[in-house]
Amino acid sequence: MSAITKSQLAYKYTWSADSGDNRNYTGKLDRDEVDRDEGYEVLRFLNSICADKDQALNAERLIKTKLPGSVQKRAEILKWLIDNWQK
Repeated sequence: MSAITKSQLAYKYTWSADSGDNRNYTGKLDRDEVDRDEGYEVLRFLNSICADKDQALNAERLIKTKLPGSVQKRAEILKWLIDNWQK
């Protein structure tokens, strides 16, 4: 079961793939990185790491407002979220 749905996200995203990107592509780069402007990537990431809606909304807020631009890989984002969850 998903922690959050598209309609529950608090921030605005693009929902079409950028040029050179394909929302159905699941190659190595898409498995490793999250484009924080593409809703389907953020939604997939949040649902893969969060247990419920409140947790997902907090993670979304941190990603959109606090996460440094240099942190892009899924594992790095997860580690950053864990380290900065209470801030």
